[in-house]
Amino acid sequence: MKIKNVFALNTILAIVLLLASCSTLKPTPTAQPEPTPTVVMIPVTGAQYQFVTNKLLLPVTRTLTQDFGLNIDNDDRQNTDNKFGDLLTLLTSVAPQLELQSTLDQAVDNGQLVTLHMVKADDFLNDPSVLWSVYLGQRTQAVPAFDGSDQFTLDSATPLDSPIVGSLTNGHFTGGPGAARVRMLLLGQQVEVDLIGVRLEADISAAGCVNGKLGGGVTVEEFRNRLLPAIADGLNQVIAVNNSVATPILQAFDSNKDKVITVEELEKNPVLMIAVSPDLDLLDESNTFNPGQDGVKDSYSIGLGFTCIPASFIVAGE
Repeated sequence: MKIKNVFALNTILAIVLLLASCSTLKPTPTAQPEPTPTVVMIPVTGAQYQFVTNKLLLPVTRTLTQDFGLNIDNDDRQNTDNKFGDLLTLLTSVAPQLELQSTLDQAVDNGQLVTLHMVKADDFLNDPSVLWSVYLGQRTQAVPAFDGSDQFTLDSATPLDSPIVGSLTNGHFTGGPGAARVRMLLLGQQVEVDLIGVRLEADISAAGCVNGKLGGGVTVEEFRNRLLPAIADGLNQVIAVNNSVATPILQAFDSNKDKVITVEELEKNPVLMIAVSPDLDLLDESNTFNPGQDGVKDSYSIGLGFTCIPASFIVAGE
């Protein structure tokens, strides 16, 4: 009996030691700490310069799509992103009579669309720390002169706390990422979108800026709820007033033949399908700007061109 008890005790000890060794071989995984968001330091700068956009340029051709494109997601391949240009190029290829740029020019020229810029820099030629802010302006009562004498009023809808941080090298500004609200006129329809991951480039001096590029991402939700409905409404307006342009538009996009273009028809159109799909991963799982983290294409790239000239306006707190 004593021998059996000793044997049983040894067996239990062996099992306990075996379980302990297994626990040692397979340690309990420890929780990984969440990455700390990068804090963007806003530099202290000197002189303040104010400008107004006197030319806002749409990417209505393949060349302009490439010219106005920027590497919004800052990927390693340094690709230029501008899916919006692909969409407009396809629309104008179907109906070349669509006057996308000319109607936008009229809205800017008559003061219907006002885009304002504030640049803070110590040196307009070379400065490693420059702030560039983009604001929406109120529609003007009189036609702007665009000669440096115009005074504008900020629109209450414009955000005031999202400067684009960058630098000046030989008079060329490069900055981002940042944020900006952009107002456009598409096929007679006014539309506003909030751009994230904004990149901006321009050749600038006290006399104004040329060769400006403004690019950023529009979330899928904003693209589907704001941008595409504006395009659909604009196409339907063209169909109603211009028979010669209506025919190719209806042939290309009116899948159910009811002579009305819907957002769903644009999204499912085989010609436009690639051009209306998101192309950038700018947001992480928590919906925070954090490019390339979860592999989900959540944003749609937009690239525009612009020029600007001096102007005056008041920014609260400045």
